[in-house]
Amino acid sequence: MITQKKYVPIVKTGEAEIKAMSNIDDNVKNFILPVFELTRGRKSQKEDEGKIAKRIQFLKDNYKDFPFILDLTGIDDLSNSEIEQLHSSENSYSNWVNFCRTQKNNFGIFYPVVQIEEEEQYGLYIEKLNQQVIELCNDFEYIVFRSQDIIEARDLITDIKTILDRDTSKNINLKDRIIYILDYKYINNSEHNVETAKTFINILTAIGIKNIVLSSTSFPANVSEHINGTDYISFKIKELDFYKNVLREVNNKNINLIYSDYASINPIRNDNVFARGWIPRIDVPSTDKQIHCLRKKRAENTTYADTYIIVAREVAQKKYFKDLITQNIISWGLNTIVNAANGNVEGSAPRFWISVRMNIYLTLLEKKLSEFISI
Repeated sequence: MITQKKYVPIVKTGEAEIKAMSNIDDNVKNFILPVFELTRGRKSQKEDEGKIAKRIQFLKDNYKDFPFILDLTGIDDLSNSEIEQLHSSENSYSNWVNFCRTQKNNFGIFYPVVQIEEEEQYGLYIEKLNQQVIELCNDFEYIVFRSQDIIEARDLITDIKTILDRDTSKNINLKDRIIYILDYKYINNSEHNVETAKTFINILTAIGIKNIVLSSTSFPANVSEHINGTDYISFKIKELDFYKNVLREVNNKNINLIYSDYASINPIRNDNVFARGWIPRIDVPSTDKQIHCLRKKRAENTTYADTYIIVAREVAQKKYFKDLITQNIISWGLNTIVNAANGNVEGSAPRFWISVRMNIYLTLLEKKLSEFISI
């Protein structure tokens, strides 16, 4: 079992995420087993599709020596023809299998997510899925299945059981080589879905799968919809309690139930909300298991950078910010806020400050996760 890893953040390879992940310390990289959800690159006049080569280069530059899980985005706006071809079930997902084999030569260790595409005939769907599993197992120590809603989890677990019942899976000891990500995406209550998660986990353990990742996030897609005209709001990190509640209910020491979330970024993209301008805001995850959000409207005849300086100076005086320093939870993101408070603003785009929040969040969990999820 992959017991050495306690945290699996799910990360899209967008600009904000890349900035955050490029600036975490090696001790954080050693602590996490990230799922990198491969997205297209940035579009430009010269490159209107956004090739994935730059995203792969980011992984080579930053994670060549650190284990990770590799998946493909399922969001149309973040995809392109390359990713669509990698999703294809043609020739038993040969595009994805061959892509993973090629990338294996560029990295120390990574685990591929099994791709799922519907077929008109269930028998054909299972044959293609089974062949993909066998081919990936020939090259990788672990393979990963991921469901992203309750119906998908029910169907996928049934499909896995069908494959496990075959002799081919027994020959490669498949059940011990599966990592299953039970992904609830966005939750707004740490009590909801506990029973369904418990049920799925019990079914998975009954068919022999013991490496199970439980993922969710409670950070909203649009903070402005919650802040209601004020300058400050905080959000409890409910995914921590959701994991604790499920762990308590399952109460099975024979499984490896790993904590996972979206590292403070909602899985629903909200990039277009800033098209007409934005209110500068700085978010700080802190030791009280909350994400604190403070914003200020930009005054006339001032720049966004000027306003971020004002926000950063106010944030730097808050107890939730000082607690990070007191407990030595120091990161690039925290230092970026300190620098901004001193008048040196590195970036004024919202995605830059999203990367600051995410970077602090990852560093915080590296230091505090075992305490946060202890039962």
